[in-house]
Amino acid sequence: MRTYDLYVLRQTIKPLTLALVVALLVLLIERMLRLLELLLGAQGPLKLVLEVMAYLVPHYIALALPISLLIGVMLAFNRLSRDGEIEALQCAGVDLGRLSRMAVVVALGVAIVTGSVLGYLKPYGRYAYQAMIYTVTNAVLQAFVQSGVFNSIGDTTLLVHDFDAENRTFSRIFVFQDGKDQSTAITAGEGMLTRADEGLPVLRLFDGVRLTENREAPEHGADASPAVGVLRFDQLRMSLSDAQAPMFRPRGIDERELTITELWQKRNTPPPGIRSSDVIAEFNVRLARTFSVPFLPLLGIPLALGRRRSDRSWGIAAGLLVLILYNQILDLGKNLVESGETGPLIGIWLPFLAFAAVSCWLLWRASARVPQTSGGVFPTWGLLSDVGGVVTRLTRRQ
Repeated sequence: MRTYDLYVLRQTIKPLTLALVVALLVLLIERMLRLLELLLGAQGPLKLVLEVMAYLVPHYIALALPISLLIGVMLAFNRLSRDGEIEALQCAGVDLGRLSRMAVVVALGVAIVTGSVLGYLKPYGRYAYQAMIYTVTNAVLQAFVQSGVFNSIGDTTLLVHDFDAENRTFSRIFVFQDGKDQSTAITAGEGMLTRADEGLPVLRLFDGVRLTENREAPEHGADASPAVGVLRFDQLRMSLSDAQAPMFRPRGIDERELTITELWQKRNTPPPGIRSSDVIAEFNVRLARTFSVPFLPLLGIPLALGRRRSDRSWGIAAGLLVLILYNQILDLGKNLVESGETGPLIGIWLPFLAFAAVSCWLLWRASARVPQTSGGVFPTWGLLSDVGGVVTRLTRRQ
């Protein structure tokens, strides 16, 4: 049976990996297009695009891993069923529980990875993504510069007559900054866009005039500074980013940015702006999603088994539909727990128990079709068979 276990492992890992890659690409493609429009259109480096995409991977891999596991297990056992290998081993006295052992082992490994991603990688990745988007939005503002159009960037209004995007040079430039204490108007014949060491865009202006009005300047007195100042310059450097913009908020203002350990520690004393019910709901739903992963093979294997020359494609579609419906029910339960309408036992763990029970029943039903003569991986398999037989007889009597 060791050879069979290794064979099942290979048959499961291949479609699981392929499904994971495809699912990640599908989930990332829409966000990728928006990021490319924002960063590459703004002359942002490709390295920045890849960095932002990397922060999104933990979020989407937590969604793609369970789906990929279900698809991998179902495709593997569907192939074994079509080739008659499942029937041959069952006729030799090996029950379906024993045949499913390696798939359950793979599911346990996937559950550990999913728990780590949901518990730690996803919260940090979500915060890093939000911080990066905040930085890009405030730093790579040249994406919004259009020639012949007044462009507002924070408290700065910029008008350029011509803009060479390839060389990032300007001509006939007008800049107006309306600050709290003073306003500044700048005209220049030429300019070019460069980057500071910190990566912020810097506008270098040549051959221009700067006019500054100080609103708080005293109107009288010998020592009074002039209310209006004029400066002619050959070269002037100014940043296009919002220099007064505050630093990005600290992590933890959203319960989705807290790790599983922090959620448990702060369930009774949540951070400001977060309700205790939000922390409790987030903590329980992460655990429920993690503990659901080992039951996916029990759901997928019975739906994948079919007769010879039958691909049983409807079973794969049914398995995916059940998984999607189950995730939607968990989301609904989480919302109910957050609003305080129900507790986590009813809103989250009751759907989990129902999903686990249905998965175990489907595998028991598929295994009971052939007489059981070997132990298998589940020690209570024989007891479940006896209970099922009693229920069947009672139903027939009625």
